[in-house]
Amino acid sequence: MDQKTTSLSSLSTPLSTAVAGWLLLIMLMLSLIAALTHAVPAYSAGIPVWLAAALFIRRQQHNQRIQSVLLFTLGIGGLAIGVYQGGDHRYLIKALEANQLVVALLVGVSFLRIIATPGIQSDEHLPPGHKPLLGTLFGTHLIAAVINISSIMIVGDRLNDRRALTPLQGLTLLRAFSICACWSPFFAAMGVVLISAPGARPGTLMLYGLPTALIALLLSAWQIARHPDAHQTYGFPMHFSALWMPLSLAVLVMIAHRYWPAQSVITLVTLISILFTLSYLLLSQRKNGVGDLKKHIQEGLPRLGSEVTLFLAAAVLASGVAALLASLQIRLAPEHFTAPEACLTLLSLVGLALIGMHPVTSAVLAGSILMPSVSDPNLLGITLLLSWSIGVGLSPFSGVQLSLQSRYGISATALMKLNRSYGPLMLSLGFAVIWIYSYMTGLS
Repeated sequence: MDQKTTSLSSLSTPLSTAVAGWLLLIMLMLSLIAALTHAVPAYSAGIPVWLAAALFIRRQQHNQRIQSVLLFTLGIGGLAIGVYQGGDHRYLIKALEANQLVVALLVGVSFLRIIATPGIQSDEHLPPGHKPLLGTLFGTHLIAAVINISSIMIVGDRLNDRRALTPLQGLTLLRAFSICACWSPFFAAMGVVLISAPGARPGTLMLYGLPTALIALLLSAWQIARHPDAHQTYGFPMHFSALWMPLSLAVLVMIAHRYWPAQSVITLVTLISILFTLSYLLLSQRKNGVGDLKKHIQEGLPRLGSEVTLFLAAAVLASGVAALLASLQIRLAPEHFTAPEACLTLLSLVGLALIGMHPVTSAVLAGSILMPSVSDPNLLGITLLLSWSIGVGLSPFSGVQLSLQSRYGISATALMKLNRSYGPLMLSLGFAVIWIYSYMTGLS
């Protein structure tokens, strides 16, 4: 029966969709081989990404397609001018690589959904009150730190099962997700930032990101518990069956980085995610485990199409901007990148997020412009992570907010009202973190 169901599911998947999924798997394998053995050049992993994006771009929503085409156009224009002016051809290779390390991270981590979904889904009664809501906040945060936005959909669907999701529940899920960007090595934010701020150390970013995330969570918990509707709002029961996986993975990543420090954290997280999923399916002897893997490749991976296309477009834009600036010998960066410049950058990037610029685009653009002035890449990395987290949490145009609006009918205006004090407080916290880091390292 299971085989028949899998077969029917495969038949119902469009061929182009299934092919795109297998292309992303090929990219994942090539990326790991390039990073771990150097047997193939890194740009070889970018080729399947380009082929998959050609299949994905037609399926993007209209506004997303416009943004991707605009980024592609600007990036290719910059590359063309740069090459015509005699610029370095390495920028063409960078564009061909297509941010493959980050895309590989995104694809690798997505396999963890196969394990996580059964542990989160439950028919258990939903309890009301501020304590279950706070449990939802902290529990979903831990899960989202590993499986990203999928956790919001899983928990949100469960809360939405018998009654419409309320703005307070939406705010809880939004904060649980957006705060992950401050520290999680499994989040795309960390991958993009480590590429945009080369030389930044993941351990340092997490050392400052984790306390920032804890303060943001406590601030959110205080706001949620004080809301007049908290006592009658339903939360999601969190148990060890849902939380054991993110905690185990975090420990594995720390151990792997301790004994394999030369390897990038992005590659380690990608590799551990794949090995963890395969080992779990093998040891648990789950029925139809091979079918689950095949279904995820052919149906789950293509759902990443929008993100993959955006990462590719951002890579082309970053390469184009860098090639253009280098060929024309234009310097937009300040003389030095210290605490005042970092605070101004944070404020600017959050402002760009509020008018709809995706954090991937703003991070790679900021990195390509500012790196010539950066003496400590950790300071830039902290700034980019903070801007990602705050921007996603505040912007009505962010992916998670658009999902909450379209999937659950939560008003963007309602979320903005609930966020009216969060923005200034988080910006103040971000400024404080930047100045503390600068003071501790002697950059201020």
